[in-house]
Amino acid sequence: MNLLPEHGLSALFLLHQKDLMQFLTYKVRCAETAADLTQETYLRIAHHPDADNIENMRAYLFRIANNLALDYLRSQTRRCQRDAGPATEDIICRQPEPDAVLSDRQQLEFLEQIIYGLPPKCRAVFLMSRVEGKSYNEISDELAISPRTVESHMRKALDQIRKQFD
Repeated sequence: MNLLPEHGLSALFLLHQKDLMQFLTYKVRCAETAADLTQETYLRIAHHPDADNIENMRAYLFRIANNLALDYLRSQTRRCQRDAGPATEDIICRQPEPDAVLSDRQQLEFLEQIIYGLPPKCRAVFLMSRVEGKSYNEISDELAISPRTVESHMRKALDQIRKQFD
């Protein structure tokens, strides 16, 4: 059987191969799959026994390509459903990765070392402000120091923490 006659569907395929490829790429959104489907289209028409009875050969060619694209898309949908589909919010694990947990724990331990390495008054001001959420005025009243001294201790604590982390 001659797969590439000089006339008929095979010649028409060669004439419209680029258009078929563009059409299939648009349909399936994947150039590699479109190339495979274009080749499959050729194989289907190359073995067609009765090309003379087709009224509109170009339309027939694109109908074969469209049917192949639809079959491909349906199989992708079935595969997606069979494989439990795309990951949805209800099955996504909210737990952080173990290496991220370890890294975060190490950073927290490092920060604790820095904080406990601060001078006692500076450390107390920092913890009251950042951990207990107290205002500078509340801290100054509680520790019997001026608000400017509280600011000074906070600046010193933050500078020390930045230096250690950089």
